[in-house]
Order: sequence, then structure tokens, then C-alpha cells
Amino acid sequence: MTTLLDTHYHYDFLPPQARTAFLHEIAEEGVEIVAQTLTPSGFLALETEEKNRVEASSSGSDPRDSTSPRLSVGFHPWSIGPDYQRELDIFAQALTRTRFVGEVGLDYVPRRLQQVPAETQAEVFRRILEIISSQRANGPYVLSIHAVRSACQVCDALEATDTSGMVPIFHRFGGSSDELTRLIKQGGYISVNPAMLSTKRGRAYVTQVPADRLLLETDLPERTEAGDNLGKNHARELVATLNATVNALATLRHQDLGELASHIMRTAQQLYGTRPTGS
Repeated sequence: MTTLLDTHYHYDFLPPQARTAFLHEIAEEGVEIVAQTLTPSGFLALETEEKNRVEASSSGSDPRDSTSPRLSVGFHPWSIGPDYQRELDIFAQALTRTRFVGEVGLDYVPRRLQQVPAETQAEVFRRILEIISSQRANGPYVLSIHAVRSACQVCDALEATDTSGMVPIFHRFGGSSDELTRLIKQGGYISVNPAMLSTKRGRAYVTQVPADRLLLETDLPERTEAGDNLGKNHARELVATLNATVNALATLRHQDLGELASHIMRTAQQLYGTRPTGS
């Protein structure tokens, strides 16, 4: 069975009591996740919750109980507030414990700009890149980047920074063809989800990206309804979404499904490493 990695999953949206069942279910299906966060303080909270969950579960005999997903420290442009300097300080501290960064970036949709002006978003993103470039880790920092109507500005920011120790990944790329070419030339990657494949332009883009620059994501969950079997239900939704995405990619790219899935997973393992245990 080929393991698939969801490089952009909002694990912290799941209620804590649903997470162990969720992780058990995706492990059964050979699926792993990278847990994105919206703020550095949110990363700290999730880190603590995971430590407590693992400690509470580790008395059992199931080895999956000692496993956590890869935790990614983010600062989503929608979540930038007046206290962003404090959050940036937390971000710098968090980079000593993870080399995964996300969700970060820029969102220049007019209604988002009313909430957080472009100048503030750009300043925070620039500071994030500077902090990352000043740090050193055992491997590159892997960034999951939100870029809505701002792909050019994100590429500009990357070009203005020493990104030799970073791997930029545009999650659900929606820029222009020229911006896609520019990103690939900068060493960037694309993580693909069903929303990207729902547009004619998105379907065209995934045929143009080199196979070794493709990754998978779901950007789930969209909701966290109450009820029984919540963890299992969300896990099944994730697995079905990943499988549908890789199937669609194979069809669009006229590639063998197994070969493409293996290629994508090798790329993911090169960037994210093997599955962590115990933390």
C-alpha cells in the first residue's frame, strides 16, 4: 500500500477527544498529515494538547497511541491582529521545535484587506521569512503558503530573502501561468486539493507542474459537527479526498495511478521525512 501525505490539514479544528480515533483511522489507510496552524500561539496550544493526548494514551498497547502528526507553526494572514509582534516572537521560539511552517502568506481579496491591510500582511510575511532565514534546522524549513490574489507579491518576498534553507509550497495555487512558472523556477512546489481541480485553470496547471514538484493536500476539515464517531468520520473524508485527488491527477496527467502516487509520496518524504513518533 502506498502511503499518502496530506500536507495541509487543519488538525487543530478537530475536538481533542476525536483526535486519537482520527489518527488510528488514517494510519489504517496508510495516510499521514501535516497539521497546519493559524497562529504561533495556536501552535503552542496544539503542541501542548498533543503532548497531553499522547501521555494519556500511551498506557495502551497500540503503538499508534504514541504517534502525533507533523506540527506546523503558522501565522495565517486572516489571523493577524494588533499583537502581531508578540505572535512573531512566539513564531521564532517555535522554530526551535519544528521545521514545518504554515499556514502563512498573503490574501489580497478586498474583504480580507478590510480586515488586515496589505501593508500589515506584507510586513508580517516579510518578518516571517526573515526569522526563518536566520534559523538553522536539521533539514530545510518547509512552508505551506496561502497566496490569494498575491502570488506575484509572495514571489517578490521570496526573491528578496535568503531562501536557501526554505522550500516554498503554494497551497491551492490560483495565480497566473507566468506566476506558476516563476514559482517553479524559484524551487517551489504546488500542493493540490479538489478546489484547485474544480477550475479549468487549476486542471491545466497540474499538467504543467513537474511530477517532482507535486504534493497532495485536503485543506480539511471544513466543519467539525458534533456526534458519535467524529474522528473516524473526518478520517474517512480525508482519505476519500486524497484518493480522489490523486486519481484525478493521474487522469489529467495521463500517468499510471500507482506510479504517480509513489512519485508524489517520495517527494513528500524527501521534504517532510518519515513519520514522527512520540511527540
